[in-house]
Amino acid sequence: MPTRVMLNELYDYNDWANGRLLRLCEGLSGQQLDEPRELGFGSLRATLFHLLQAERLWLDRWQGRAWAPLATDPQGISLDELASAMQLVAAERNELLEREEPADFARVVTYADTRGNQYAHHLGDLLLHVANHGTHHRAQALHFLKHCGRKVVGGLDYLFYKLACPALRQDPASDDMLRAYGLEVATAAGSEVLADLPRLRRLFRYGDWAFHKVLDAAQPLDDAALDRPFDMGMGTLRRNLLHIHDAEHWWLRNWTAGPTLFEGLPESTSLPELAERWAAVSAHRDQFLAGLDSESARRVVQVQVQVAGPRLKYHVVESLLQLCGHGTHHRAQVVNQLRRSGITLGSIDYIIWVRETSPGLAGESTDEN
Repeated sequence: MPTRVMLNELYDYNDWANGRLLRLCEGLSGQQLDEPRELGFGSLRATLFHLLQAERLWLDRWQGRAWAPLATDPQGISLDELASAMQLVAAERNELLEREEPADFARVVTYADTRGNQYAHHLGDLLLHVANHGTHHRAQALHFLKHCGRKVVGGLDYLFYKLACPALRQDPASDDMLRAYGLEVATAAGSEVLADLPRLRRLFRYGDWAFHKVLDAAQPLDDAALDRPFDMGMGTLRRNLLHIHDAEHWWLRNWTAGPTLFEGLPESTSLPELAERWAAVSAHRDQFLAGLDSESARRVVQVQVQVAGPRLKYHVVESLLQLCGHGTHHRAQVVNQLRRSGITLGSIDYIIWVRETSPGLAGESTDEN
C-alpha cells in the first residue's frame, strides 16, 4: 500500500472535494449561480471564485511572487473556467509540495496580507490554513447548492474521500450498503496517510480555540435565538454546537472503548453546560493524542453510527483528520447562524490562530487572507 505525507493527503482530499463540488454545479443557470444569499461571498459563483482565488493568492506568496490584491469579483466566470483554473493551481501547488516535502515544509515564508501587514510563518502552517479554509467555504457552497436542489450524499467530509479512495477496504456487505446509500466507494486507488502528530495536535489546539470563539459569541443569545430554525447544518445554532461536541465525544469513545453508537447531548443542554462538557472531552482527547506515536496512529478502528448501519474501518490518523475538518465545516454554519442572529464574529480561520499564538508577528489584522 503506498503512503502519503499528511499535508499531501490533505491536498489530495482538497482537490477531490473541489472537483465533486463543481460537478454538483453542472447544469445550473446563471441566475442560480448568482442568486444572492447572506452566506459566504454572497452567491454560489462568488464563493466558488473565492475558493480559487484564495488558493492562487497563497500559492503566489509561497513562491515569493509580488504582492497582489485578492480578486473578489467573479465577473461571470464559467464553471468550466473555474475547473480549469483550479486544476492549474493544483498542479503548480503539487509541484511545490513535492519540492518542499524533503524539508518537512519548514521553510519560513514572509508575506503581506491583503491589508499590507507583514508576517513570517512556516510553510507547513500556511498549507494547513489553506486546506482548512477550503473546508470552511465548501460548507457554504453546499448550502447554496441545497437551495438549488443539489446535494451530495453524506457530504464532502474527509471520510467520504477515504471511502472513494480507500487505504482500507471495507467488507463487501458494508460496501454494498454504502453504494445503496449513493456513496462513492473504491472508485480510485487510495494511500495510507502518514501521521504528522505535531501538526495534528496544532490542528486540534486551533479547533479548541475556534470552538470557544463561536461558543463565547453565542452566550448573549436567549433560548429562542439558540433554537431558531435554520435550513442549515443540524437545523439550529444550539444543535450545531452540540453536534461539534458530540462528534468529538463519539470518536474518543471509538478510539478508547471500541465501536459505539452515536449519541448526542440533550437538546436542552445549556451553553455553560456545553462549555463544561467540551472542556472534559477535549482534555481526554488531548491525553489520547499525547499517547500516540506513528505506529499507534496506524491502528485500525471500527465505527458504526447506527444499529442498522454499516460497520466501517479507518486508521486512527484518518479519523483524526476527519474530526478536524468536521469541526471546521460546522463552525462555518455556526458563523452564519450567529450573523443572522445579529452577532458578527471576526475571522476564525486557522491563520488567525497562528498569528495570535506564534511569536514575532508583525502587524495586527483580522483579515483571513
